[in-house]
Amino acid sequence: RSHCRSLIILRKELTKNIYHPLTMKLATFALLLPHLLVTPTAAHLRLRNQQRHLQECEGSNPIACGCDSVLQNDYRGDISTTVSGRTCQSWGSQSPHSHSRTAANYPDKGLGDHNYCRNPDGEPRAWCYTTDPAKRWEYCDVTYCSTTDPYVANADPQNCGPVIDIGGNCDLAKLTAAISGTTCTLEELFPGQDAAGIAATVADLCEYDARVQFVEIQGTYQLDHRYMDGGGDVADETYGFAMDTARLNRFITNSMDNSIIDWPEYEQKEDYNPANGYGDNGYMTNFNIDPDAEKGSCQMNTVMCCFTDSAMDELVDNTDICHHDLSSSPQSNHVYNGWSVFTNDDSAHCVGFTWEDGTVSDTYKGNALFYASLYQTTKKGYMSNVPGAPMCACMEQMPVVTKAECVTATGSGLSYQFTVDSDGEVSATHSVTMAYTDCGGNDLKAQVKAVHAGTSIETDIDEYLVGADSCEVKNADYLNEEQLLITGASDRFTDMDGVLEQGRTWKQVFGEGIFFLPPHLDAAEADEEMRTLMEACIPSLGRYCMLIRKCSSCTSEPHRNIVYQRLTPFPDYKEGISTDTTMDVPNLFMNQWRAKNNVMHVDYELYSSVTDALSQENEWLVSDYNNNNNNYGFPRNSGPTTHIGNQWNSYRWHGAYANNHGFYVEVPSASTSA
Repeated sequence: RSHCRSLIILRKELTKNIYHPLTMKLATFALLLPHLLVTPTAAHLRLRNQQRHLQECEGSNPIACGCDSVLQNDYRGDISTTVSGRTCQSWGSQSPHSHSRTAANYPDKGLGDHNYCRNPDGEPRAWCYTTDPAKRWEYCDVTYCSTTDPYVANADPQNCGPVIDIGGNCDLAKLTAAISGTTCTLEELFPGQDAAGIAATVADLCEYDARVQFVEIQGTYQLDHRYMDGGGDVADETYGFAMDTARLNRFITNSMDNSIIDWPEYEQKEDYNPANGYGDNGYMTNFNIDPDAEKGSCQMNTVMCCFTDSAMDELVDNTDICHHDLSSSPQSNHVYNGWSVFTNDDSAHCVGFTWEDGTVSDTYKGNALFYASLYQTTKKGYMSNVPGAPMCACMEQMPVVTKAECVTATGSGLSYQFTVDSDGEVSATHSVTMAYTDCGGNDLKAQVKAVHAGTSIETDIDEYLVGADSCEVKNADYLNEEQLLITGASDRFTDMDGVLEQGRTWKQVFGEGIFFLPPHLDAAEADEEMRTLMEACIPSLGRYCMLIRKCSSCTSEPHRNIVYQRLTPFPDYKEGISTDTTMDVPNLFMNQWRAKNNVMHVDYELYSSVTDALSQENEWLVSDYNNNNNNYGFPRNSGPTTHIGNQWNSYRWHGAYANNHGFYVEVPSASTSA
């Protein structure tokens, strides 16, 4: 670890010159250095947290100076010459030096069609490419705003380190226990920080520095995202297969077998995701494992990659592609809705893995993702996605196929260490021995059923891995039930307004898509109408009238006809979001499904049929609500036995499957009872 810190400049030189013909000897030398170009350092940690700690820079003035605490990454001035006096090359130019440090690859780093000094990639200070063909790049003489670094303070190397082994978990308690009884203290490791600051620093070191961040393998979010969707340098043959996979090969040779790889998170997604319904996280939408995410969540704890081409030997054809619902992966295909059915027998190879939360498979799922994706491309040449689908993603976003190969990643001897170098620089690392294997004879479907036995995942996987020779039947079912209506074959797409269905007559109150019916423009009138309709059953039946949401586009069978049975009186009306004492009933269902006066088993029950509702059997067990002002309507991620995502409706937002639905209230009549 310490040698990596001393070789940061060489490391950066290599990454900037790795494809330059004159530096092939230098790039070859990098193959001999263990972990070079891939091992996290404290410099990565500072860069990863630059926005979080920017306010700590004394005298911050991005136009005039750069903060040492973020390696001058914040500098936005107009200095355009290097320390030797050379003129900087424009970041928007590829001459005289071609490069990848562009505004597209490094957004929000101050790059553009100018030649001002910047630090987009974690150098020790601001730099630029030069206009001198003989000198590729140099540092710039940008003034520091502050000479102190308030984030990663220097420890006393006399009393602490050089290596502090803390065992199989990385946290403050383990570090405290490891130095107990020694001459080292937390205050000496992190001088100048109070208890809260030390706790935050250790947490960040453990989260971002101790393990290999997935983004470090290729280098940028853009490269990772393009690759997982089926593009990127390899698929585009940017420099030829050997050069395009050179960095990946180095990681495989030097670090794959002795590193834990974190699940991919990215700074670029930390603002976008919470603002767009993908949760308060930095996950790529392909692999959003946030259970509270409204869109694109990975409820099945299963990932699959499907390749359709190979740059090396012939692709091993192990599956048939059946169909793909384009609305399940809009961030990959940029299509809001649609479908694809595949009837030819083109070659495809699918491989995946699954994990159980809180187990060994959960700990090493980042390694399994690398092995199922980038490793397959680097060592087997596998590339290119199924048209309209991502190449690698959580199962819910992938096409329906007949089968997939299964892989696992496990580690042994895991131990975390804090290191203190001769300058007092504190960093975190780990040691582990990794093993990558198949799933003991199981294909992916069998492994999912074994790992998730007794849960909804055990049966949900049948929708995506359908078995050999099943495509023709599954495609016909999909088109008939999901997309095309054959007269007399299904009532899924029929309007219930004024119609006898499930033994009751119904009146529609509002809907979207093929069931489009807007509510009253006057919110108070809409609320009064809905309350009146739902209270109409009380005199004759002694209960509230049932409310059904019929959803023809919902992908979950139980969500296609949800019966809401109100149990308690509605609170007083007030337009907008529900409060402790008020409720806007139409808005509750349309846009803002909340628990205020709306608690499952207290204020209401949910059922999958009118029969169940009347007999008060098989009520849903799992509820889910908005806890803020998000515009996610009924029933958010509620489900019969477990959370089921993306079946909610919203009359303000889009992105889930309930695009075609209608809300209908039971109409009481003399012929109905109970």
